[in-house]
Amino acid sequence: MSSSDPQERGPSSEGRTPAEGGGSLSLVDLLEFDRDAIVEDWLSRVAPLFANLRLTREQILDALPAFIDELRDTLEAEEAGGDRRPPHHRKASEAHGRQRQRLGFSAALVAREYGLLRDCLLERIEQEDIHFPLSQLRLLSLRIDTAMREAVSQFELDSPERKSEEAEERERFFQLSPDMFCIAGIDAYFKRVNAYFVQVLGWSEPELYRFPFLDLVHPDDREATRREVSKLSQGIPTLRFENRFRCKDGRYKWLAWAARSVPAQGLIYAAARDITEQKVAAQERERLLEALRDSEARFRNMADHAPVMLWVTDVDGVTTYMNRGWYAFTGQTEAQGLGLGWLDAIHPDDLERTRNIFLSANLAHHRSFRLDYRLRGTDGVYRWAVDTGSPRFDTEGRFLGYIGSIIDISDRKQAEVDREALLARESAARKEAEEANQLKDEFLATVSHELRTPLTAILGWVQLLRTGHLPESRRERALETMERNARAQGQLIEDLLDVSRIMSGKLKLDVEPVDLSTVVQQALDSVRPAADARGVQVQATVDSSSSVMGDLQRLQQVVWNLLSNAVKFTPRGGHVRLLVERRDSLVELTVQDTGQGIPAAFLPHVFERFRQADSGTTRKTGGLGLGLSIVRHIVEMHGGTVAVASEGEGRGATFTVRLPLSIMQRRDPLMVPSPRPPSAPGPESVRPAELNGVRVLVVDDEEDARELLRTLLEDSGAHVLTAGSAAEGLQVLQEEPPDVLVSDIGMPGTDGYGFIERVRALPADRGGRTPAVAITAYARSEDRTRVLRAGFQSHVPKPVEPVELLAVLASLAGCFEVPLKS
Repeated sequence: MSSSDPQERGPSSEGRTPAEGGGSLSLVDLLEFDRDAIVEDWLSRVAPLFANLRLTREQILDALPAFIDELRDTLEAEEAGGDRRPPHHRKASEAHGRQRQRLGFSAALVAREYGLLRDCLLERIEQEDIHFPLSQLRLLSLRIDTAMREAVSQFELDSPERKSEEAEERERFFQLSPDMFCIAGIDAYFKRVNAYFVQVLGWSEPELYRFPFLDLVHPDDREATRREVSKLSQGIPTLRFENRFRCKDGRYKWLAWAARSVPAQGLIYAAARDITEQKVAAQERERLLEALRDSEARFRNMADHAPVMLWVTDVDGVTTYMNRGWYAFTGQTEAQGLGLGWLDAIHPDDLERTRNIFLSANLAHHRSFRLDYRLRGTDGVYRWAVDTGSPRFDTEGRFLGYIGSIIDISDRKQAEVDREALLARESAARKEAEEANQLKDEFLATVSHELRTPLTAILGWVQLLRTGHLPESRRERALETMERNARAQGQLIEDLLDVSRIMSGKLKLDVEPVDLSTVVQQALDSVRPAADARGVQVQATVDSSSSVMGDLQRLQQVVWNLLSNAVKFTPRGGHVRLLVERRDSLVELTVQDTGQGIPAAFLPHVFERFRQADSGTTRKTGGLGLGLSIVRHIVEMHGGTVAVASEGEGRGATFTVRLPLSIMQRRDPLMVPSPRPPSAPGPESVRPAELNGVRVLVVDDEEDARELLRTLLEDSGAHVLTAGSAAEGLQVLQEEPPDVLVSDIGMPGTDGYGFIERVRALPADRGGRTPAVAITAYARSEDRTRVLRAGFQSHVPKPVEPVELLAVLASLAGCFEVPLKS
């Protein structure tokens, strides 16, 4: 059935009405004015056929109304004459057939649908007494038959399109499966691996295909693996086989394999699961159980060789003998212990139960028994003991009484307690690991979302700009949107780098006296545009005498994070209040909002990394869940504390930062302030005169990056040479020596470090001392240090700020004496 865009038709859609004065309808009028009645009639006939499929009305109808409209258009064109006949939508009929196939229909049932539609139309024609040319009836039947054949054709298993779809579905399953799938040859080389296989082991696909997979197997597991491959080559499937595979970082991971082979093709189809964590847990559990077994073995060995407490009773259950082990243990005398006096040494809570079981066995049951109870020692301390009794009989089978032994099992009882505690700790550790794994998955999903969202806006506007049809006002908005989203991506990366520095202990502070009023004002200036756009009022009350020792930029990062967080979670019309005041020897900074608040259950986790109260796909706000974690770490590095309070969801939240006051005196207001670094240059300084005529060589393997730098530098008056690799750059450098060299670090083959090393090895007259600037996405402090040590004079991180790059090049061009590298 056609799925072309259905347009609701009715008596007034084109001003057409049935002929007045009792005239009959035409076939076109019938399909236009009686369409809904035809649909309901067809629905009542086919509904019983689909009863067992439990389909909705929409699923049953699918594109029937649109198909009737197509029939009407066809007949209308036939009446008008000529060649103006609407095209038949074959793809729509095929799509209808595929939809019916997915829902569990048979081909016969689909054909029955079209047959019932024909019956409905013919009966309606007969009821309305419609007169029309026979050609229209043939055309009507032809269109129904054609659509039916196209829909039924989708049930043919050898359809090329069907096979293509199945192949695509198998490929998606292969790549997106949470299992490690691979296809290997009996020659011990991988032929194909899926994405998760690469993710688990860390090797790239080309690396995995380069050498035999046995090279990655742990040496202790290779012989067993060879035997397993040998069995597979004979057609014997592998139901489960475990071995260790070496990751790219040198670690080994335990994998559990299941595989089947196709000897005729020389291929092995295998699936593996990473069971490293289970193996580690099992080894730890076995170690604990082994320790417990050793403890029990030592206890049994000691009990076998040490004197045990023995006792004997007569037929009346009266104790007639107890050995020295009993008296040494309990401190009783024979007069106190014989008879039933031994019961006096039993713990009061165990006394009644012990008496009943002991006397019942001696006087009635005459069966073996076992008792556990607490027994008082000579030191007055109760210890657990096990009392085992067996009946004694003479040669004629007459009952003589019981003989038994008592063993101190305090160690065993303690071991049982310890085992329960170990099992409880193991359960808690497993739960914690599962939670950590869930947090990791949620964080990775969030990172993907947060990076893709601004990227979508950037790519979308770029495509619109490339059409050349955007008006000037929209072009300016496009550029602003692209810049804003690019900076948003940069901020996400900076947050990730900050967390990396925190976790590695490499986050450093540039400590100096800091006036908090300045910090707060700068943060307010940054946050206020976003607050105004959201309709959130921001109020600030700041004690201007508040001064601390700290890092100005990091403290501004703290205040900005708290303010932007409050604005983000406060609805339109709400307000955010910031208060800075002195309290004794502390400065207290409070950010209070009237936003959505924080659930009580989530409050203890607010400052944890990668934790968000709403981490699902329906969350209303973005972010990676890192900002508050970074805030806490920076505040603690300053010797302060940060806390959060909220009365619940919908009732706002309050964040309080406490920092120690600076012990240094404030600057005298009459003193001249120390020079501050110049602010970022404005648009008028984008083209410094110093670059006029400067020869700049740009080396970058990315063509887009080279073109961007070429445009930027040529617009600034420079003469630009470019090279797409280190080798090409070395050649251009010697043929046309530049004044300044700009090189990317990450390049295939020879990277930026290797390139500058070759440059510095050249003599001075061949460009060996040319000033060089490194442009790289590696923006950590250790990356900058490595760049400078390699022989570059400056390090500019990506994304490149044009003003910064131009200033660096201007400072190096013609006025920088490069020392020879030793």
